[in-house]
Amino acid sequence: MSNLFTNPVVVAITVAGALLILAFVYLLSRKGVHQSSGADKFEELFLKIREEIKSAVAPKFVTVTIEANEITDLAIEVWRIEQRITKSASSLPENQLKGLENSIQKLRRYLEKYDIEIVDYKNHKYNDGLNLDILSVEKDPTLPESIVKETVEPTIMLKGQVVRKAKIILLSNH
Repeated sequence: MSNLFTNPVVVAITVAGALLILAFVYLLSRKGVHQSSGADKFEELFLKIREEIKSAVAPKFVTVTIEANEITDLAIEVWRIEQRITKSASSLPENQLKGLENSIQKLRRYLEKYDIEIVDYKNHKYNDGLNLDILSVEKDPTLPESIVKETVEPTIMLKGQVVRKAKIILLSNH
C-alpha cells in the first residue's frame, strides 16, 4: 500500500481525479445557487442597463414612413402660416385675425394629438449641442453670446425625437 501512494503517477492521477470531482460538484452547486440566488435578476438588470445606455448614446433621429414625412411637411406649413399671420396681423381685421388664430390652434392641437412638436429657435441662445442646420452666419462682436437670429424652418419632433432639423440663420459673436 505504501508503494501505491508514493508512486508520483498514482498520486497525480488521484489528485487530478479529486480536483475533477470537486470542480464538477462546484459547478453543479453553482448552477443551483445561480438559479435560486437571484443571479438571473442581476443578469436581467445588466441587460436592461446596457440597452438604456445604448439608447442614450444612439442618435436621436427617427426613421419615418412616407405618411410621417407628409405630416412633418404639414407641421412645417402650419408653422409658416403662423409666421405669415403674425407678420400681417396689424393689417387684418380683428374678426379675420381671430378666425385664423383659431384655425392655427386647431391644427396645432391635431399635431399634438399625434405627438408632433414644432420647435422654433428664434432668439434662443445657440449651442453646439442643438440639432440645427446653419444656413448662414452673421457676425456681431457686441453680443455676449451667439443667438439664433432667424428660423427659416423649425425642428419637427415626433414622440420626443427629431425627424427634421431646423434651418436657421445664426448671429454669432465670434
